[in-house]
This record gives sequence, C-alpha cells and structure tokens, in this order.
Amino acid sequence: MKRITLALYGKSRQDQNLTGIMNFMAEARYRGFGLLCHEKFAAYLSRFGENPDFIPPVFSGIPDADVAISFGGDGTFLRTARRLEDAGIPIAGINTGTLGYLAHFSLDDTDLLLDGIRNKTLKTQSRRLIQVSGKGIPDDFLCYALNEIAVQKDDSASMINVNVELDGFFLADYRADGLIVSTATGSTAYNLSVGGPILQPELDCMVLSPVAPHSLTLRPIVVAGSSVLRLAMSSRTGSFRLSVDGYSVTMKEGSILELKAAPYIVNLLSPHDDTFAASLREKLLWGRS
Repeated sequence: MKRITLALYGKSRQDQNLTGIMNFMAEARYRGFGLLCHEKFAAYLSRFGENPDFIPPVFSGIPDADVAISFGGDGTFLRTARRLEDAGIPIAGINTGTLGYLAHFSLDDTDLLLDGIRNKTLKTQSRRLIQVSGKGIPDDFLCYALNEIAVQKDDSASMINVNVELDGFFLADYRADGLIVSTATGSTAYNLSVGGPILQPELDCMVLSPVAPHSLTLRPIVVAGSSVLRLAMSSRTGSFRLSVDGYSVTMKEGSILELKAAPYIVNLLSPHDDTFAASLREKLLWGRS
C-alpha cells in the first residue's frame, strides 16, 4: 500500500495548542503516515524548543503530499489554499481558532481524521474560487479567492464609485465604502457582516454585496457562477484598495478589473456526517439562549 503523506500548515500564534499538535504528529507517525511541514510552521514549532528531529522535513513550495492539514481557523485554511494554488491537494482543517466554517475538525478528532484519510471515508466538498485580473495588479499578488474579492475606499473620509457590468451589460453604479464579490463559500464571512445572504456553499454562484451604500435600494444580488463581472473604480482620493481573501493592495482609480470563475477548485475534507444545517446551528448559535 502506498504511504500517505500529509503536508502540515499552521498559524504562528497558538501556544496553547502545541501539545495537541505534537500529539497529532506523533499519532500520524505511529500509524505510518509520512509528514512534511511548511517552512513557516516549522520555524514556529522550533522556537518553542521542540526537538528538531521531531519536526518533519520542511518544504516551501508545492509539497509532494496526498492531503494538506491546516492547524488554525478559517484564515489559516485560506492561506493554505493560496499556497497550494492549483495543485489539487485536498485540505482538512483542524480548527484551533474561533468559528472555523472551513476547518471542520478539532484536535480531539485525530482518530476520526486519520482513519478517514486512511480509509477514504471523509466527505470531499469541491469549492469554487473566483479570480480577478486587470492592469496594475502586482505580478506577485495572488488573484484567486475562496471567500471573496472586495474593492474598498482607500480613505476613511470618502466613498468610492464602482461601475459594474454583468456579462457585458451595465448593472449599477455603487456609491459606497466598498463592494464585496463573494463565493458561496464566503457567504458566511465578510459578506455576512454587511448583510449579505447565507448560501449553501456548494452553490455555483457569486454574491455582490455593497458596503455601506449611499442608496438603500442597492441591495445584495446573487448571480450565476459563470458570470463575468467588469468593475471600474473612481474615487476622490485617486485610489482604492483591492482585497483578495484579506490580502490587499492599493490601486489607482480608473483601474478596470474583471472577475470570473477560477479555472480550478479547492477540495475540502470534512466528516462524513457533516451537514450545512448542523454547521450553521453550531457556528451561529441558533436556538441558544
């Protein structure tokens, strides 16, 4: 039987979880899994005096692995997805953060997770990404989002104007603090905080949600995942911020951006009995007093 290799990623501020993480690594080794560790996570573990021989071999690019393990919250999961790009390696998130919509396991689920990987009994959820392109985006800026792409004002004193075309036809001028274009996966992230709808994450669609719009008639709208959006920004300050899953860059007004479905997907691993309804009840505390 081929040896299964796990690539480990993690955030660098989770001291209280170090014992659990080390126990996970020890159990995975005991069961015959191969382990690799992303260089930044390995550096974090090394700073706490862990035996260097216990830390797995380090990698920096795309690992030669079968499954990626993300220790952290949704932010860590998103960074893991960015680093893997289009490698097609499925990701299992172990939630050591707060909400954890994307990280479906806990450190107490080590047996469940390792058994599921070994026996191929975990649920695989394919999640659509959106990509942004346009002149002025730095070459080293990763333009693929699992949660959302947003354009926002670059100054606290003024709004921006976002002219939006949908599949080549004018849709609206958004005068607002910003505009969020979210995937269904990201509907429970930034989109939710500005009043956008909660969507079942398997849906192939995008949501346009304005941030503090000047006109109350500009409401969130859901469009097909195959849609192509064209955004043209103008601002009194002469600039705006482009944000992709929380990573941002300042751009000049007049920039034209194109948003559409990315050419690849992210595969997320979850327990076989995991459901969207149960996740919402747990994460949003529905029905609790």
